[in-house]
Amino acid sequence: MDTARPGISEKSAKGGVFQQLISLAGNVNIPLKNQPDVPKEARYVASVELDDLDFQRFSRVLIIENGELMVRWKDVVLSLPDEWQSAVFVYRGHGINQKGLPTLIECFDNNAVEVGFFYDYDPAGLDMVEQLSNAKHYWVVPALNLELFRNINKLDEFLKQLEQLERLKSRDVSASIREHLTLIEKNTLAITQEHLIRNQCQLVSCDLR
Repeated sequence: MDTARPGISEKSAKGGVFQQLISLAGNVNIPLKNQPDVPKEARYVASVELDDLDFQRFSRVLIIENGELMVRWKDVVLSLPDEWQSAVFVYRGHGINQKGLPTLIECFDNNAVEVGFFYDYDPAGLDMVEQLSNAKHYWVVPALNLELFRNINKLDEFLKQLEQLERLKSRDVSASIREHLTLIEKNTLAITQEHLIRNQCQLVSCDLR
């Protein structure tokens, strides 16, 4: 709207219109302040501002890396471990909202909300989870199934992520991150969330201590 002032072309605005909003979905009510909650029967993704969220009434959130899974969240829910099927899904973002993700996570932490991450199972995914998480958090990862992994692995993507791999190896990471980092490096794995869901890979929850 600001770019529509006289003498300024609204077409010159940079960034997506929705990049400053937080996208949420899930099989539970999404608690909002000063307006009705988004009902669990809703089949859409809600986009709201940070101040719209009633953090005190959240109980569990799962941060999702890829936007496609948010759009098709109903296909994702039943593939998750039982405890995360009742979480509100939060898209990690791709613009201004992505930069504000640490602030959003801090708000959840300050209100004793359980926070989990579901990212691609590759060095880049581990790198992002490690940077955003703390010892109170959880993440959803595939159960070990090397035969399945070989069929859905993207070796070319793994090779593109060697920088993230080396960066993680040089950091003092949690035992959980270190365990999966070793497995990913040993088997040169780069597996997307979409492939994990589409191929019905068993997913498990573990803490990030």
